[in-house]
Amino acid sequence: MSQTAAETKDRIDVHNPKTGEVLYTVSEYTVEEIADIYEKARAAQAVLAKMSVAERLQETQKLKKYLCDNMDEVCRKIISETGKSRTDALLAEIYPILDMLDYYAKNAVRFLADQKVNTPIVMLGPGLTGTVRDFFSKKAKIIYEPLGTVLIVAPWNYPFHLSIFPAISAFLAGNAVIIKPSTQTPLKGLYEEMIEKSGFMKDAIQCVYGSRKTGERLIDAKPAKIFFTGSVSGGRHVMTQAAKYLIPVELELGGKDPMIVFDDVHLERATSGALWGGMLNCGQTCTSVERIFVQESILDAFVAQLKEKMEKISTLSTKPDDDGGLCVGCMTTSFQIEEIEAQLQEAQEKGADIVSGGKCVPGTHIFPPTLVVTRNLSLKILNDETFGPVVTVVPFKTEEEAIRLANVSPFGLNSSVWSRDLVRAERVARALVSGNVSINNVLATQANAALPFGGAKESGMGRYHGPFGLHSFSNIKSMTIDQSSDRSEINWYPYTKEKFELLTKLFKTLYSGHPLALLRAGLLGSKLAALVKKQRL
Repeated sequence: MSQTAAETKDRIDVHNPKTGEVLYTVSEYTVEEIADIYEKARAAQAVLAKMSVAERLQETQKLKKYLCDNMDEVCRKIISETGKSRTDALLAEIYPILDMLDYYAKNAVRFLADQKVNTPIVMLGPGLTGTVRDFFSKKAKIIYEPLGTVLIVAPWNYPFHLSIFPAISAFLAGNAVIIKPSTQTPLKGLYEEMIEKSGFMKDAIQCVYGSRKTGERLIDAKPAKIFFTGSVSGGRHVMTQAAKYLIPVELELGGKDPMIVFDDVHLERATSGALWGGMLNCGQTCTSVERIFVQESILDAFVAQLKEKMEKISTLSTKPDDDGGLCVGCMTTSFQIEEIEAQLQEAQEKGADIVSGGKCVPGTHIFPPTLVVTRNLSLKILNDETFGPVVTVVPFKTEEEAIRLANVSPFGLNSSVWSRDLVRAERVARALVSGNVSINNVLATQANAALPFGGAKESGMGRYHGPFGLHSFSNIKSMTIDQSSDRSEINWYPYTKEKFELLTKLFKTLYSGHPLALLRAGLLGSKLAALVKKQRL
């Protein structure tokens, strides 16, 4: 039974991964249809750009109210296409949106307000007149302006969260948004119903369904920016196509996230953190724990306790009326199951110990929580993204070894360090090449709406969330204002020997660090002003 999106020439079947049922079919968008979508988006953006941030916030609060009023219905829609447990859908799909909406309601106006910047003293003057007013006539500031129409390419593992979160950020910055969902979990109808029933601004956020072909057509229509979440290979493809048009791209890609556990750790908390961090959304999370490096002296105790807890977690039943409850859910796609099974087979063949789990329930997408222990660092399960309910434990002896093992990966998205010695923990955290790191916790940085999110190395480029989430979708414009209309600048023509000598003395004095540098620079500045007035063209 194939439960992935089965694509024909123009139609894509979307399945329930739990039952195999065909939920509905979506069709590819034509070039003409996409052109119409962009036309509507650009018309909406012209209106949106004239709205204040406060007015945009009024629109996003409509979405918040809709989500609060229809939480169960939204959860059910997400569950039907992803196979998540009900709790995972609530915690990882809906809660982050609500928290972000609340955070921006309190902070977006300030984040997008013009920002005053100090003007260097040399630029201040004095100018031709040499007056106090003239000296302070220059001002500088940073302005945040919309980019235009932004394309959001969303993944299948968190289809709602990772489409709506960046879409709202882009909207608040003044952009119209086109969302291109995954073919596996497009959530067709959910976005449209939410926008229509909430009364949200028409055409400001639109959805376009289809395969990579449709995605390529959307890029060919030249959005102002592309925000992509997905695999490394998918990111490369998007970036290659965008490069043809010099479209800026932000990439949120995969991870192979390490968890470093020292022998002074609180064992019960560490194993519980490893369990949730590795099994959340059935392990289909780019920031999930995949590699666990445990100090050798507590290896056996850690593995035994983690195994015990892992085997207490239920997996999703195949009963149609089972909402998932408190379980790890099931895998969303067949191709990801195949990848996990291939990694586990290689690991076992090369001597790794599969302590718990390890096999998908035949004929289903149910994959039990799996624990692997190995010392073989060459295994694919330690080097390639697994993206499933599998954690691999590797022992280490020293702090330096742990850092080396963690950093050897080509990924650098998320990590955690566990130790009661907080000085050591922070020292190690700073040494990790990672966009995000938690100490004595897992995935904690993502729960704070004020913290930036993004990866290093092959885990992507760019940052969003917090103020970065608004600025990343803005044209950040620098502006200087000179209130004087009758002045001539010291750096303007004509260049003369006398001016050169005075400028040399000025710079040496100003940057000398001498306690009277500013006073002496002021005197030299006056001489320069007089010279400029005398030599004015």
